[in-house]
Amino acid sequence: MSIASSLLTILLAATPILAIANGAFAQHAVAIVVAIMLATAAKGAETELASTAQLLKRFSLAILLPLVWMVLQTLPLPFPSLANPVWSTTSIALNDPSLPGRISLDPGATLRGLFLYLVDVSLVVSTVIITKDRHRAETVLFVLCAVTTFMSLQVLLGRLDLFAGMIADADGPTSPFPAATAFAVVTNGALIARAIERHLHQPDIRNLASVPLWLGILSGLSGIAVAFAAMATFSRGALLVVTGLGLTVIVFIAAVRRLGFRSWPSAMLFAVVVAMAGAIALPRVQPGGSGLLGFVSFAPEAVALAERVYADASWLGNGVGTFGLTSRAYQELGATTLAAPPSTAVLIAIESGRLALVILAGFAVQLFFATFRGAVQRGRDSFFASAAAAGILVLLCESFLDSSLSSPSVQIIVAVMVGLGLAQSAGRTGGVKR
Repeated sequence: MSIASSLLTILLAATPILAIANGAFAQHAVAIVVAIMLATAAKGAETELASTAQLLKRFSLAILLPLVWMVLQTLPLPFPSLANPVWSTTSIALNDPSLPGRISLDPGATLRGLFLYLVDVSLVVSTVIITKDRHRAETVLFVLCAVTTFMSLQVLLGRLDLFAGMIADADGPTSPFPAATAFAVVTNGALIARAIERHLHQPDIRNLASVPLWLGILSGLSGIAVAFAAMATFSRGALLVVTGLGLTVIVFIAAVRRLGFRSWPSAMLFAVVVAMAGAIALPRVQPGGSGLLGFVSFAPEAVALAERVYADASWLGNGVGTFGLTSRAYQELGATTLAAPPSTAVLIAIESGRLALVILAGFAVQLFFATFRGAVQRGRDSFFASAAAAGILVLLCESFLDSSLSSPSVQIIVAVMVGLGLAQSAGRTGGVKR
């Protein structure tokens, strides 16, 4: 297990480098490391493997449905009406009536998307197995704090003349840095919650001169300050609102735990608070537009192409991984740059279909409430699950603002945060407070 834990730490530590050097090589390297990590972690104690299987059993539908859907998108369909219209057009153009119709415009790209999805799932499973142990979980949390804070610092350094050009298009739709700054706030907030919780479990809680207490608080506050400073350079008010909502989750969980509220009443109360806040804030942060594209705040020319692709996309989608191919048909002649999806939500609606977007959002909500409930009902170490719950909520909201989730570095951070939260959402005895 120590080898798997070391590989996880190395993978997280390499995330800032991957954020700058995105590409096929980075994805292949991550896939190899994750495969070795999963194989090594699977050789661990049988009790940890059994508890991991039992924990993930609740999310079996959420794990399997995207996999099954991507496979179906690549298979020939017996009903031509379900296939993408481009196949029948191509069949007529090539005078080949036997050309099979599929949902995906590019089955090869969809299969590559399936492979990357399996890598992310494997990373979540590996993290759950590794971070069942409290000490390893703390190490992973510290590394997450350091990595996301360093990526926020990269943004600030990139604004200086000395480091100009170090980060290309840091505020672009697919840039990992806005998401990294939001996760830095969440993880550092969890670090502060950890310091306070550890102090409250000490024999003398009146000793406010405790070095570990103030070291944790000051470290967390410093990380949050760096993250907000980096976020301010993006000039995106909606991102600040979403990040504040994630930080609110951690504070809210700490408050209801202190007041002794149960998990489901706390979750319902939080849902009401979020609904009220959303009803007030949404008209203020929405910059204009219609539908999913109304949430993004990028230049009109960067959104116009995606709007045309989105309007013409099949209700079953064009196939996972086909946005680049589809967008070329909508670009002007002579265009040299590839179009980027303005948000993850738009990307999912185009590639997997509008219904898939609703289903995946439902799975994210399920995952949020599972980690939220685990954080409230835990006797100790609630900050792991609360950080995951806050991170999931930030990710869900930010998926309507940009497409940072398409970045391998963000996928790594999200997968590790989710795995860490799930692993520590219950005691080692399966839900018993400790």
